[in-house]
Amino acid sequence: MKYDNIKHIDHWYETITAYKQGELSEQQVQELLRWKAENAEHAQFFNEVEKTWAQSREQVVFPSFDAEAAWQKVKIQTIEEPKISVQKKKGSPLSIVFESPFLKAAAAVLVLVAITWTMSKVVFKKPTFTDLASTTGIKEFYLPDSSKVWLRDNTTLRYSSAYNDEERMVFLDGEAFFEVRKDASKPFTVLSYRSRVIVKGTSFSVKSRMKDSVDCIEVEEGKVAVLEKYSRSGKELMLTKGMKASVDVYGSLKQSTDTADCAVAPWRKPGYSEHLMFVGTPLKEVIKDLKEKTNIFVILEDRNAESCRFTGEFDNSKPEEIVQIIALSMNMQVEKVGTTFVLKGKGCK
Repeated sequence: MKYDNIKHIDHWYETITAYKQGELSEQQVQELLRWKAENAEHAQFFNEVEKTWAQSREQVVFPSFDAEAAWQKVKIQTIEEPKISVQKKKGSPLSIVFESPFLKAAAAVLVLVAITWTMSKVVFKKPTFTDLASTTGIKEFYLPDSSKVWLRDNTTLRYSSAYNDEERMVFLDGEAFFEVRKDASKPFTVLSYRSRVIVKGTSFSVKSRMKDSVDCIEVEEGKVAVLEKYSRSGKELMLTKGMKASVDVYGSLKQSTDTADCAVAPWRKPGYSEHLMFVGTPLKEVIKDLKEKTNIFVILEDRNAESCRFTGEFDNSKPEEIVQIIALSMNMQVEKVGTTFVLKGKGCK
């Protein structure tokens, strides 16, 4: 049977449906997208459920409406209707009420209002928006198409529920590094304060804050097109690996190879830290700071070592160097498992 290898498939079906209806929290969305990115079978199931959900929204059929015929019917029943005969007037008060042209018109209006309200809820549902944010340190997120993004501190990235339907568009305030999943049919667009960056699958960084005078773009792999945000001329710059560009508040678009002209910090590199200083800090807090500020994952084999206190200072050090120094000062050993560092031993000298 198809998808036999997917555990708790009913749960994931309901979760995907709730996601498309905008009913999940940010944390639940990220859990779902991580599950989708785990393997090809998960991604295929996600895409099929998403497609089925979209088709169910398209099954609402608008009834045809002949305005001229409707007007003639109303005209006959109101303006041209003969006067009510004496015999009808002698009927019950209830029958006279139901024969009233005014009440008939009122009933028609109520029906129209009900249909309009239903259509607005079912057919014209407003898109919902998801905000991904990092207030401190570096945080990693998955987008609905399994593209990945790393946000630096004080950065927000927004996308709508229509993301990945016909296009992939995000709105950036801050600094972000993207690894975009290739999809030639759906270009990936980053809108920021002054620039518009369009790609089909690559890795690049964008820096754009309201307080700055320029947006900065740097390409690590692949190729991107950079335009001024509201450009009508269509002028664009094509950037490839290692190239940079800037867009200023006046819409001036230029290529740059000078990092001083438009610096994009190497914070996206795993383990990067502008400056870290610890003074008698419990090892538990040191590990937490490393994860938030440098994206280094460290775990302790012995939980009792969490209370050991560490003093040290790092400036743009590599991950291995930081962990080795901590281990040496704590009388511990280091083992690397995948991208995670394991500190072994009781710790504390």
